Amino acid sequence: MSRMREMDDKKAKRELILDAAVRVFSRRGYHEARMEEIALEAGIGKGTIYEYFDSKLTLFQEVLGRSRDIYYNSLAIENENSLSLREKIRLVFLSHIRFCQENKELTRVVFWDTEIMDEELKAWSYEKRKEKERMLSEVIEKAMEAGEIRGINPYALTLVITGALGALWLPIVLEEWSGDAESLAGELTDIIFEGIKG
Repeated sequence: MSRMREMDDKKAKRELILDAAVRVFSRRGYHEARMEEIALEAGIGKGTIYEYFDSKLTLFQEVLGRSRDIYYNSLAIENENSLSLREKIRLVFLSHIRFCQENKELTRVVFWDTEIMDEELKAWSYEKRKEKERMLSEVIEKAMEAGEIRGINPYALTLVITGALGALWLPIVLEEWSGDAESLAGELTDIIFEGIKG
């Protein structure tokens, strides 16, 4: 077998293990998941997993890191310069809702089983979150400078938006809520921009 083919096979097997681990961790949680169950889900022997990951924690860290990267990449708005702030915020809500609806297993891993993260993973996760908060705050500041919105505390609005995003995953994933993503994103954006006063 050629070296290139061998590398492709190893990469494919690693992805197979990671995909199986997402399914098992999302069903069972970190503490209840067993490496035997992940191997069975992947259709491989348990020993094969240890050729790629030296422990369940290492495997979970890789799953969580990959899952969060996929999630954060789905929220990218920095390249949407021609859009209004209102439309950018609607897109953030829409991307988040769709991610949760289309990736329920990944969503459970990203948002639920975080109590077992080690310090390195917590620090990485925190920095990713702060990076997205900074990006959103900068988008809000630019909208204020352009006169698009009144002068407000950009970080406070960022916290309101990220708080709403954090609250959405649970009804979508755990309560099987299946509302229309476009409508909900529009409603949430209206609440941000219009408030709740009648």
